Amino acid sequence: MAYNPTINLTTVPFDVVTIDSDIETKSEYLGRLTGYPQMYEFILASDATLTLELTQLPSEDPIPFSLIAVKENTNNGGVTEVGRLQAKDISWILVKDKVLGMQLLRSQVFSVDITSGIYRVEVSTPDNFGPYLLTVGEKPFNPGYFKTLADVRTIQGFFELSSLSLFKSSYVSYPLGIIIMLVLFFVTWKRRKYLQDRFSLTN
Repeated sequence: MAYNPTINLTTVPFDVVTIDSDIETKSEYLGRLTGYPQMYEFILASDATLTLELTQLPSEDPIPFSLIAVKENTNNGGVTEVGRLQAKDISWILVKDKVLGMQLLRSQVFSVDITSGIYRVEVSTPDNFGPYLLTVGEKPFNPGYFKTLADVRTIQGFFELSSLSLFKSSYVSYPLGIIIMLVLFFVTWKRRKYLQDRFSLTN
């Protein structure tokens, strides 16, 4: 599964990150709470299914992230909640992501059918501190091999993993393994006469 990450670079409390892609196509938003919640906004022109998932690094005490999705009412009528994932209800699941080459804690998927309008998603904790990855959408996204490698490194770097961690990604380790096998096969084939003569002498 490929990734499509965007880093939340907001520095002003309650500043909003605009989601300008199809909300049903999988994309990731990397954020770091620094004392206040972080907000995401998108405009929907037709009915769709909103799916959200939170991810964090493994720890003995997972950060108690929560998220809430609301729809902006017309005529400045405030907002209406369309759903939420509360920290007390999240069952964090430890997974090994082969593409990222990382172990991660993932929440269950929040899913709701929504109609056209303006929506906001808020990620928070009781004290609003900690890094997270917010996944929006479920449809596969494939940007190509080299773009995927860059995206993998972006996510690894955001969670402060070294550049060497890229070799743990299946996008690197699998092709590298195939290349090594091909090189060994080629060397063996090139030296086949020498090996045949040596083994014949041994016998």
